[in-house]
Amino acid sequence: MIGGGFLPAEERQDLTELARDGLAVHRLARRANALVLLDRGMSCEEVGRVLLIDDDTIRTRHDLFERFCESCALQAR
Repeated sequence: MIGGGFLPAEERQDLTELARDGLAVHRLARRANALVLLDRGMSCEEVGRVLLIDDDTIRTRHDLFERFCESCALQAR
C-alpha cells in the first residue's frame, strides 16, 4: 500500500491545479465520472473529495441529469 504524504507541498499544489484544469474536455470527463461514481453509491461529498470538485457542483450536475437528460448534465459551461 502506498502511504499518503509522499508529495512535496509544491508538487501537490501543481498537481491539484492540473486536476482542476478548466479545459472543456477535462470538465466533460469529470462530470461523467461524477455521475458514474454517484450511480455506484458514493455520496456527493465523497465524489467531490475524489474528483477535487465542490460537492454542491456534484449535486447540481446530478439535478440537471435528473431534470433534463444526460447531455444537459455533461454540457460544458
